[in-house]
Amino acid sequence: MTTNKVQIPVVSMIPGIGDAVRQQLSSPIASSVAAKLYQSSKLDIVDLPMPVVCPPNASNNHQPEEPVDVATSFAPKWNLDPKQQQILEDAEILFMDAHVAAPLLLAPKTNLPFELQHLLKKVKWVQGTYAGVDSYHQYPTASEAPGFTVSRAGGIMPTALAQFVFGYVIAIERKLFQATQYQKKRVFGRWELKYRSFQQLTIGILGLGEVGQEIGRIFKAAGFQVVGFKRRVSDEDRKALIMSADRILTDLGEVLEHSDYVVNVLPSTSATRYLLTENTLKRCCNKTPVFINVGRGDVISEKTILAALDKGLLSKAVLDVFEQEPLPRESPLWSHPKVIVTPHIAGTVFPEDVADVFVKNLNRYLEGKVVLYQMDWSSGY
Repeated sequence: MTTNKVQIPVVSMIPGIGDAVRQQLSSPIASSVAAKLYQSSKLDIVDLPMPVVCPPNASNNHQPEEPVDVATSFAPKWNLDPKQQQILEDAEILFMDAHVAAPLLLAPKTNLPFELQHLLKKVKWVQGTYAGVDSYHQYPTASEAPGFTVSRAGGIMPTALAQFVFGYVIAIERKLFQATQYQKKRVFGRWELKYRSFQQLTIGILGLGEVGQEIGRIFKAAGFQVVGFKRRVSDEDRKALIMSADRILTDLGEVLEHSDYVVNVLPSTSATRYLLTENTLKRCCNKTPVFINVGRGDVISEKTILAALDKGLLSKAVLDVFEQEPLPRESPLWSHPKVIVTPHIAGTVFPEDVADVFVKNLNRYLEGKVVLYQMDWSSGY
C-alpha cells in the first residue's frame, strides 16, 4: 500500500453501517488486533459513495476487451475524489454490498468508468453486508474461483427468519386471521375457530443451513414434527441436526408429500432455481400444504405458485421473496385470496449485527486466519 495506514472502503445501502464498525473498534474495552490498529490511527474505516453499475445482462453481453466510456447509455458512474480513488486503488479489504462488489470485481470493464479502470486491482477479501451472495452468480466468471475471497454476513438472520415463519404458522393454524373477521362481524365463533394439535402437524424445511436449522429447532421445541430436505446427508449430518429435524430426507418429493407446511430457505444457485415445478408439487396433493418462502424467489415461478393454489396443490402461500423484486403492481399475487405478500422483510438487517460479523472477520483476517462464512464458488453459496 502507498501509506502505512490500512484504509478499508465501506460501500453499502445500509444506513449507519460504517459508524457501527467505527463504534465497535473505538470502544475502550475493545482489545482486538483491529481495535488496537484503529485506536492507534493505523486503520481507518472510510465511507464511500455508491456507484452506478450496469445491469448484469449488459455486463455479460459486453466484450471484455472494450472499456465502457462514460458517455455511453449504460455507462457506469462513480463520483470519487482523488483521495477516494487512491483508497480504492490501494484497498486489499472491501466492506461492500454484494450487488455492488460483484459487478465491480467480476465485470470491471463494464462497471468501472474508463478513467477508473486501475482501481480494485489489489483486493484480496470482500466482506458482504447481507446473507445472500446471489449477485455473484450473475456473472459468468463466478463459476470459477477468482483471486479474492468473499464472505457473507452469516449468523445474523436465522433467529429473525425463524420468528417470521413461526409467527405465520401460528397465525394460520390458530386461525387468528379469521378471528379478526369474526370480531368485525361481532360473532363469537368459538367452535368455528377450532384448530389442530401441533403434534399432528409436519413442517417440511427445504434447506438445512443455519437458517433452516434454527427454524427446525423452534418448531421441534413447540411440538411440531419436522422433516428436512438436504441433497446429501451423512451419518454425521444426522447426528449434528438432531435438534433441528426428526427426519432428514434427500427425496424432495417425499418431503412435499408428508408436509403440512413447506418452508423454503434454499439459496439461489443453479441447482435450486425453479426446483419447485407444478409437476413436483403434485406430491402435495394429499396434504395441500401451506407454502412459505423466505429463501429466494427463483426457487419457484409465480406462474407455478398460482397454478398450484388454483388446482388445490397448495392451500395458501406466504411469500416474502419473489422472482422479480419489487413485486410488480400488476402481479396477480397481490390480490389472490390465498396469498399473503410481505415485502422481503422476514429478516431485517441491523447495521450493528453486520458490523459485528465484519469486525470478527477483520480480526481473523489480520491474524492470518480463515474468515467465517466464506462463499464456496463451486457450490454457489
